[in-house]
Amino acid sequence: MPSNATTTDFSKKEQFLMTPPINRIDLERVLKALPPETQDLFPHLANLTAIELLKRRVWISAQLKSLEQERKAIDLEIEETYSIAELKFGIAITGGWIMKSNTRTSWEYTPEVIDEIKAIQRQAQQSGLANEIKTTHLRLIQHYT
Repeated sequence: MPSNATTTDFSKKEQFLMTPPINRIDLERVLKALPPETQDLFPHLANLTAIELLKRRVWISAQLKSLEQERKAIDLEIEETYSIAELKFGIAITGGWIMKSNTRTSWEYTPEVIDEIKAIQRQAQQSGLANEIKTTHLRLIQHYT
């Protein structure tokens, strides 16, 4: 850029490449085609300070932990009440819900097999045959003072 040019100066070529303004009819058509705005599901969070948000997060986590414990107790009661077959095929509940059981198999390996798996993973990572995928989540840790 020449020394006498400023950041607001444009060459004729740059001015030619700029997008012309959109006409009113096209603008109205674009605006009508936009999806409707979704309602803010948590408007009460907008007025909270950062510290209040952290405290709210702690409170919600405690509620979720309590609810998860309650859910597990309810599940035990349900499993004692209904047969394996009933739960496998589903029990209809009002409101269109169906309670079904699902089975997931987990495997426990010997330390030698775990070491072999880790070695294969390291080799794939170093050779580029494995792709790194990162996810980030927040977690709460209770610190006792």
